[in-house]
Amino acid sequence: MLALKPIVHASLHAFHHAPPHTVKGSVWCVCKSQESDSEGSSAEGDAKSQELLARIAMLQTEKVRLTDFLEERSAYLSQFGEEAKAEFDKIGEDALKELDEAGARVCVLQLLNL
Repeated sequence: MLALKPIVHASLHAFHHAPPHTVKGSVWCVCKSQESDSEGSSAEGDAKSQELLARIAMLQTEKVRLTDFLEERSAYLSQFGEEAKAEFDKIGEDALKELDEAGARVCVLQLLNL
């Protein structure tokens, strides 16, 4: 009989700069039990099937983690873009205000020189 056992690996915690608490690193390993199988070749087929199923489960887990990571990054970039746009708008408004004030001062100086 085959069993799946999770193995936690420290290097899996650093997944694309994600904080350690958001990505859990575990690898699934196929282990044979101590019981002896009398089926022979079908046991080998079962072992291969179990290994493939374990690999599929690992890939699906990584897909979910990657999707979560991408959604988190997307939200962060959207927020960053909105804040940058607001800052640029404020800079533009301040620049126009200063230009208007400078234009008014020039007009006043011209009137005083007349």
